[in-house]
Amino acid sequence: MSNTIKLKAFAKVNLSLNITGRDEERSMHLLDSVMMSVDLFDTVTVTERNDKQINVKFIGAEFLPAENNTAYKAAKAVQDVIHCNGFDITVEKRIPIGAGLGGSSADGAAVLRALDVLYKLPSLGVDMRSVALSVGSDVPFMLTGGLARVQGLGEQLFFIENKLKLFMVGLPASPVSTAAAYKKFDELHADYKHCPTDADKLINLLLDGDNKAIEHLGNALYEPAVCFSPEIANNAELLRCYGAAVNLTGSGGMTLGYFTDIGRFYECYTALKGNGARVFAPAPTGVLHERV
Repeated sequence: MSNTIKLKAFAKVNLSLNITGRDEERSMHLLDSVMMSVDLFDTVTVTERNDKQINVKFIGAEFLPAENNTAYKAAKAVQDVIHCNGFDITVEKRIPIGAGLGGSSADGAAVLRALDVLYKLPSLGVDMRSVALSVGSDVPFMLTGGLARVQGLGEQLFFIENKLKLFMVGLPASPVSTAAAYKKFDELHADYKHCPTDADKLINLLLDGDNKAIEHLGNALYEPAVCFSPEIANNAELLRCYGAAVNLTGSGGMTLGYFTDIGRFYECYTALKGNGARVFAPAPTGVLHERV
């Protein structure tokens, strides 16, 4: 069996992002989010070494640190448990950095999947979800992908079958620091809570394939993100002008316009592609990481 594994690491969007409180022991926010994989991906290649060294190389984002990244953390977390050799990891970046599309988490999850292919990690006593959570709160979802309700610190996952055809146009803005967005959120919400969407209703509408689902999108980090990147609000208005249901993904700065009508979707993209618009579609349920 080859000791080199190459995988696709798909991005995600938050159809909803509610903040329900704070875990004071871990100093982390509690979430209730509906996440969906989309068809934009990084390519992650993992090759086993003959020593203990872990090397990470980025293509298309060479400025990223070689060690303080989720790909490195994922490899190190596995190495610490099973005491294996090190790895050479190459990440070809296509997912924009700081856009709220989960590129960093996707890369970490891809490394975990690659190492699972190499070592059959659960057979060695590795709890994949626990290790994933230690790398990042979005990583457990990214291990599987598709569509899911994600709650708590990211450890509670409830996968859903989406029966609604969705077409998305994304407009980029200046990147927003996730840490800064949450700090601003805490200043705006002293009880650490803000739930702009009804996740139960959103999920039921998605399960029914009801077009009204896109009327129930929302993001508790929208206001904090706009404080750091005012272009987000401008982009939201542009998308609404073409009939889109608008939602920020993650902490920003990609603003997504959602359509159920392909004609309106195409009209919006045609009009806004000069503004840097990108198009997205849901990735197949359950296919976050594919063998290349």
